Amino acid sequence: MSSIAIAVRLKAPDPAAATALSTMKRISPEETPDLLQRYDYWEFTGIECTENTVREIVEHFDDIVNPNKQSWSFTPSGGLPADDGDHTSAGVLVTDREDSISENWTAILKRRGFPVEKVMHSVLWIFGFSREISCTRLRSIVAGQAVTSRRDAGLLANPVSQTVRLILEEQAGDLLNR
Repeated sequence: MSSIAIAVRLKAPDPAAATALSTMKRISPEETPDLLQRYDYWEFTGIECTENTVREIVEHFDDIVNPNKQSWSFTPSGGLPADDGDHTSAGVLVTDREDSISENWTAILKRRGFPVEKVMHSVLWIFGFSREISCTRLRSIVAGQAVTSRRDAGLLANPVSQTVRLILEEQAGDLLNR
């Protein structure tokens, strides 16, 4: 079975990412990333699912990608979208455990005859650091900023109701395996 993933982002500045970055600067300025981006991450899985299938889906459904407001690109499954190369990047993929969006889109696409067995929708947050940073330090900062562990730590994911996966530029790992 093949999986094709896309990353969808707003063409305009993203207010959720701007607010999160501003809050990170106030909470712990020494560990704030230089860049924070938010994407809708869609993964389409099926025996006959190809990039052409996903292009057809994207062209057909403005609810997945609204061409007036959003841009999208293919992304390696479980990886990061291509960036400008000026940053050391890490991603946090956040998926709701009870995910009606994915279930509903799976049902809609099957009913419409698309060769998709499963759709997974997540939110992908990308942290960009322009300074030199070790992999260990990067993992520590991103985990501390992303996953809620107490009232004043972590902003982007609740480990009680969401699964969280850390994606480094060349490796992926489970952020909650600690």
